[in-house]
Amino acid sequence: MNKKWERTNTDHDTYQFIIRVSYQLFMELGFRKVSTRMIAERCGITQPALYHHFKNKQDIYKEVIITSIQQTENALLKITKEYQILQECLYQIALYFLEHYQEDLMQMFHDLQHEMPNDIQTQLRIRWQEGFLKPIKHLFDMAEKDNNISFQKIESNSEEIAFTFLQYIQTAMRPSHMKELSNEEQTKEIRRKAKLVVHLFIFGIVDK
Repeated sequence: MNKKWERTNTDHDTYQFIIRVSYQLFMELGFRKVSTRMIAERCGITQPALYHHFKNKQDIYKEVIITSIQQTENALLKITKEYQILQECLYQIALYFLEHYQEDLMQMFHDLQHEMPNDIQTQLRIRWQEGFLKPIKHLFDMAEKDNNISFQKIESNSEEIAFTFLQYIQTAMRPSHMKELSNEEQTKEIRRKAKLVVHLFIFGIVDK
């Protein structure tokens, strides 16, 4: 636990390096168990140097989540541009989340709800909607425009459907189970889960 993180050639910016290290700590231990002293030690810097970049631990956490959301938004926009078939695009989105957020997403939602003040919760919720929800909503909007799906028949809309799809993915996450598997087994299981999530979401369990 006391191991310091080594900087790489891509970590020239101290600010970004702090974000990277803090993300791992927050997702590994949770917001409450992480201290600014711990972050500084892992980064190999002093606390005054840390406070030169961030006001406090909440400020660090907020920037960590915003950075994570931005990375996810970029990945989702890339996926939705690259894959034109709805089912394949949804599979790639599910795959991305299961590969990158198997444990982090649950820890993130827990800390946002229980550790952050209302103003930060509101800021991050808005940013989450823009980064996580909006690209998927746009995907469903385009599918409806192309007459591939219809929301009127199910009395819903693209935003609700996008949110439901993310809930499907979150339900498929079982970090305790994944830790017991080898890397090869984890890859195989993640792909299986992604296919299952998309199949259930689109077709359900009843063949018609």
